[in-house]
Amino acid sequence: MTTADEAATQIDGRWDLTWRSATFPPQSGVFTLTRTGDSLSVQVESSVVSATVEGTVQGGSASWTVTLENNAAAMNFVADVEGDLVSGYVELGSGPFREKAPLEGVRVGSGARVPYREGSDAIAETLIACGVEYVFGYTGGVSTSLERSIIGHGITDMNARNELSAAWMSYGYNRVKRRAASATLMWCVGSMHASPVVYAAKLDSTPLVFMMMENAAAWDLRDALQDGTQLYSALKPLSKYITRVVDGQDVPLAVRQAVLAASTGKFGPAVLDLTHDAMYHKTTVRTEELRLPEPPAASEASVRRTLELIRSAERPVILAGAGVHLADAGADLRRFVDTSGIPVVTSGPGGRGALPDDHPLYAGDMSGWGYFGTGTAVAEEADLWIAVGFSFSQTATMSWSLAKPDDVVHVDIEESQIGRIFQPTLGVVADAKAFLGQLNGRLEASGGQSRHRAAETRAAEIAEVKDSYLETLKSFVGADPIVPAALGQTLCEEVPAGTIFVNDEGFMVPGMVYQESKYPSGFASPLGFHYASLGSTIPVAIGAKLAAPDRLVVSVGGDAGFYYDCSDLSVLAERNLKVISIVLNNGGLYGGRRAREHGTGGMSASAHWTDLPETDYTAVAQGMGVPGERVEKSDQLAPAIRRAIAADGPYFIEVITAASTLHLLLGGGPEQKPKTARKFGHGDRFVEGSWPN
Repeated sequence: MTTADEAATQIDGRWDLTWRSATFPPQSGVFTLTRTGDSLSVQVESSVVSATVEGTVQGGSASWTVTLENNAAAMNFVADVEGDLVSGYVELGSGPFREKAPLEGVRVGSGARVPYREGSDAIAETLIACGVEYVFGYTGGVSTSLERSIIGHGITDMNARNELSAAWMSYGYNRVKRRAASATLMWCVGSMHASPVVYAAKLDSTPLVFMMMENAAAWDLRDALQDGTQLYSALKPLSKYITRVVDGQDVPLAVRQAVLAASTGKFGPAVLDLTHDAMYHKTTVRTEELRLPEPPAASEASVRRTLELIRSAERPVILAGAGVHLADAGADLRRFVDTSGIPVVTSGPGGRGALPDDHPLYAGDMSGWGYFGTGTAVAEEADLWIAVGFSFSQTATMSWSLAKPDDVVHVDIEESQIGRIFQPTLGVVADAKAFLGQLNGRLEASGGQSRHRAAETRAAEIAEVKDSYLETLKSFVGADPIVPAALGQTLCEEVPAGTIFVNDEGFMVPGMVYQESKYPSGFASPLGFHYASLGSTIPVAIGAKLAAPDRLVVSVGGDAGFYYDCSDLSVLAERNLKVISIVLNNGGLYGGRRAREHGTGGMSASAHWTDLPETDYTAVAQGMGVPGERVEKSDQLAPAIRRAIAADGPYFIEVITAASTLHLLLGGGPEQKPKTARKFGHGDRFVEGSWPN
């Protein structure tokens, strides 16, 4: 045991000391301590001051006071020495507001290392070890206790204009990266502003790590200002994973588990409810690099059975859902289709783009979304569905009213999805990419026997209807007033290959055709469709651009949605991010207007709920530093898009359109021979029995 005299002797020497405030990044300096009896001489060497001050020694503890140029108030150091290590605190502040910032250090030249770090540093270290590249946030309260470590460890950060936008940016970033490659940070009182994104991430299967800071746990039950203790219970139903961290020792595992949960299986939101005091607790728990596990593949028996069902079917169809995009399986799907000759029908906006739109075996979307006008008919005429990453949602099945075949193979990475709504012939728990890769290996090994006997006939059937649909789309170009479908047609001709589009509420850009020449492996939207929320367009586009800096990003939204996210234009200007923001101005929330007309027989007199006042959206954009222009005539559209593409930074285009919804349904006219009684959509109030039909 070290005696008091021995401890006092160990004080002499040069010490590399660091102190960590809750309100600014860590500061450090070299302090030379020389003891004479109970007195102490301290020579200070730091980036902001060089000075010599006096202090005192008591046993193994030394104390002194110094004033640095960047802090007018005196700072009182208390340092406990043990061998070649120092721990203690620095009391700093001014007036009645004082703070004890933790102090740590080592003897210069000793090779000693501080055997612990604070919880906030452990969070930053673990985020880096788990592959998190960005933190999007909105500061407040004492979230600064973690901000200082994020900045100090060199993690790239971005301050959004509000909590909701910060979370949408992280959503877009991770959707492009297809893992939790970013996280969010916000103070507890603002976190509920961002709760819609937590729920969207759950419904849309998007990786999200959502960190919120709250008061010290010691303040629980005391009616603290901006009390956050109920946020855990509020966000738990919306989350895939959630934990409350009150002890810094738990930090490395909590962060690791959150990233792992968000990035594996059925992607989703992981919430870390962080208490302020845990940021200062010391932890020695190691941080390890996180390597995500290989996604699950199908059993050999399931692959063999799937191929047997395909061989025995006369008209098999692949149903491709959003799971194909999330698994980055577009190229694998195309390889399977080109080899097998089996057509593809997608699940609506969620699965759209799984194949290029002009691929001869892409038949379009199922149900009322109706792109190319063939998807529903091809799906209903099939005698086998191979559904990959497909949830059989309301939008894909006309409220569960489409006729389905006797044989269905349902493949999903989430076991609980299999048999949830109906009993498939074969349920397979597997990642879409892994499963399609297994099928491809088997088919290609079989050579000439792999192509389905009906391939050529079905390709001809699809081409006949698709050609008619494309002519309908082209007819919108050049017409005044401008209709949204004309915008998509113009964009698909003007933008470079690989352009990323983000459209309001997760819909696809109206009239857009994702051509093979520009999207050989299809197109994956950075915004999912299940939640379909207004106000996500521009911040998701920002996240997508940061995740894919070499690709052009185009945000297409409506005037009603623009009221939610217009502040994010200032982020584009501040960072000079090359994002083209297009707002379609039809004078109101037209989807709501149509719903009122249809739902009330035209008797609803509540236009004030849907109509918007005349607003100069271009002036708003310019006022935030984004150059732009207003387009009122169809012949102005293509030149404006070209100017936007040529611009060095962000660009804004306001398009005055006819009164229509952004996603203008283009199903090629009414169905001639529907096989079932069609449902209206989410305005329906009844479900008739279970789906087996």
